[in-house]
Amino acid sequence: MKNKKNHQTINTVCSRIAPVWPLENSVAVNPFLGLADMDMERAANVLSARGGIRMYMPLGFYLELINKGEIQSDDMVHALQKKQMHVSVNEFIQRISQLEERMVPAKKVHTVSVLAEDVLGIAISELLIHHTSTWMAHYFNLPAAAQTSESEMFAQWCQDVKHDLFPDLSGLKGFRNAMKSVPTNYNDAIDYAIHALSLNQTTLETYTHAILLKLLGWSSYCAGLDWQHKLYVGNTHFVKALLAMLMNWEAALLSIYRDLKKEWNGLVASDNYAVKAKQSDELIYIQSILQDAFDLAGQRVLSRKFEHRRPLRAVTKERPIAQMIFCIDVRSEVYRRTLEGISDQIKTLGFAGFFGFPLKYNPLLHTNGKNQCPVLIPSGPQVIEQDNTGQENKTRKLRGRIEKAWLKFKLGSVSSYSFVSPLGMYFLPKLIGDTMGWTTPTALPKSKEFGSLLTGKTSLDLSAIPFEERLAMAESAITAMGLKEFAPLVLITGHGSSSINNPHAAGLDCGACGGNSGEINALAAQLILNDTKIRAALKIKGIQIPKDTLFLACLHDTTTDKICFLQEQIAYDTHANQLQQVQGILQQASSLAREKRAERLGIKNQASIKNAVLRRANDWSQVRPEWGLAGCNAFVVAPRTRTLGVDLEGKAFLHSYSWQDDSNFGVLETIMTAPMIVTSWINLQYYASTVDNDRLGAGNKTLHNVTSGLGVFEGAGGDLRIGLPLQSVHDGNQYQHMPQRLNVIIEAPLQAVNDILEKHSNVKQLCDNEWILLLLMNHQGQISHRYTGDLQWEQLDLPQQQTRNSEKVELAVY
Repeated sequence: MKNKKNHQTINTVCSRIAPVWPLENSVAVNPFLGLADMDMERAANVLSARGGIRMYMPLGFYLELINKGEIQSDDMVHALQKKQMHVSVNEFIQRISQLEERMVPAKKVHTVSVLAEDVLGIAISELLIHHTSTWMAHYFNLPAAAQTSESEMFAQWCQDVKHDLFPDLSGLKGFRNAMKSVPTNYNDAIDYAIHALSLNQTTLETYTHAILLKLLGWSSYCAGLDWQHKLYVGNTHFVKALLAMLMNWEAALLSIYRDLKKEWNGLVASDNYAVKAKQSDELIYIQSILQDAFDLAGQRVLSRKFEHRRPLRAVTKERPIAQMIFCIDVRSEVYRRTLEGISDQIKTLGFAGFFGFPLKYNPLLHTNGKNQCPVLIPSGPQVIEQDNTGQENKTRKLRGRIEKAWLKFKLGSVSSYSFVSPLGMYFLPKLIGDTMGWTTPTALPKSKEFGSLLTGKTSLDLSAIPFEERLAMAESAITAMGLKEFAPLVLITGHGSSSINNPHAAGLDCGACGGNSGEINALAAQLILNDTKIRAALKIKGIQIPKDTLFLACLHDTTTDKICFLQEQIAYDTHANQLQQVQGILQQASSLAREKRAERLGIKNQASIKNAVLRRANDWSQVRPEWGLAGCNAFVVAPRTRTLGVDLEGKAFLHSYSWQDDSNFGVLETIMTAPMIVTSWINLQYYASTVDNDRLGAGNKTLHNVTSGLGVFEGAGGDLRIGLPLQSVHDGNQYQHMPQRLNVIIEAPLQAVNDILEKHSNVKQLCDNEWILLLLMNHQGQISHRYTGDLQWEQLDLPQQQTRNSEKVELAVY
């Protein structure tokens, strides 16, 4: 490593790439994570100049909202004041009308391949992306790749690229010869490329960020590897190794096209190269004002909902027959509101869907298992699926061998063709049945994975968790959930989604469970919290669970809105009557919740809603089995009484919290540093996939090809796609996710919130730069303060504003 300062710069650039996870445990990620030290407008300029990435919607999108009155006059006035623009709303609108809708942002930062396209007219960028992406897909598809290091990856690439004929055959004559001088150590290779590309300290940061953004999908995958290794193993530098590959690709271009070298040297020597991304583009500046106004409009709507809140009924102090603890997921909001509208015999609470039990689950015959916890934290103790019958192990081994042999046969280079003719007619009835929805293409993934566990053939073995650790998890979970009084039945309700032939299925499961469904966490909570020894120890700590309280694990299927009990038989002897009552109420709630979601799904026949929803879950051609978290724009941290009866339209994460019971605000600190960050990640992934689905989303779902089991290509190749498919945010006619930043509404003393922000600089940075919009709720349940940055707040006078805010912006210029 010749120049430590250069490598420090490169390490900083690599940290600007947000991680992504493989499809099997896909979770929502904030793609702007590495830009949190900038505000959104600054980040938009950087990404536009260096990667051609958009962070705002087109002007017409905002103008339509103004025309409809969804963005109102006061929203615009406030947004203009924030930017210190001293013009009237109508003058600003007139200025927008004079801009061309197709106005292009500031000229992009050049890489060598982009310059080659401009000067030579050769599509080299596509060749670089295709070649590198294909190599990465092949490399990570190898069995040994699971244990690889970044050094091994780069060394293998060096060896392969020096013998690969593809670039030469594609017109890059001399490419292999140019690569022969590249060192096999990725740090040395970066130094080699810096010299070959004539980069200096001033231009290095701009160039390296631009070249990583060119292959953003694989850069993000490598960042995910680095993230996971940092949690569990130690620091790795896969992004840096990929950067070395890309830089040396471009260095080879200068070696091949010597006429290009003079142009390139002049470009990187110019003063404009490094500062170009710092210049504020006029279009981006105007879009940032309009986005601020749209976000303020969202806050206005939320404020009115809380001001006009009407309780469903008088709050009863009678002991309910059940409490249901749901994940904070926005899909739970619809179900909870529906359930509470039917009966006050079941009280609901909201908590992160791993329920405070960060586990690693090892199914039968698995050695690695999977992490049932948020990706922000390392998994805790291991729980193991245990064979209760003595036959399940053998059954699964046999089934696994048959499935493996059949898959190998179908994918074989010869058998894949030969078996179609003799067996094709045999499969015809099945193909017709699957297509018509009469049969399912495969067993539902959840029933296949958890069927034995739920039927009693297997069980969870918690013996690897020491008693003290189980006790600590139990105490922490009950305290954080705010459980002080207990109903006869406490239903720990995880959630998961049902769909077939869906590469992004994990993205519809529980993000708090690492992109898995929540059965394991709910079952573990049931076993631990029903343990009499645990309860006795909790009593000593001041937590007294009544003897007649039984914890039961449940699962909310967010596609079908069905609630199932995972081991209801344990309640038959002691709680049969209460269980029967609860099941009857839940059946009604499920039916009504499906009706509420049906309109958004385009299901109009009320008589067949249930069947239509089930068909969506089993339909292998269905691109929208459900809407997931589309629409999310708020996270409310307050007692349920504040949101009870408020129609938040399935757009709000609801976390139960009472600051009066949080003596040292430790629970609030946990919420603001974990669930608040996770919900922000979800919100910003949906935001990014909406504003620029080409670069930050996964494109058209019907064109997806799964590659290496890690992600998808759109079509036959190109970069690995990140984010959400277009079909997850748009229904074909209009957007189902409106890009607004997350409004976090907390009921707690202002000073307590400030103390936590001051203690956690990374959280403060997100709020200061308005990636998260922070609001306070007062003791009357109204939104009273808005965070303005650097621990400062402005008091809101919303009741008076409502009369003014009804004014619609006049678009006289049109």
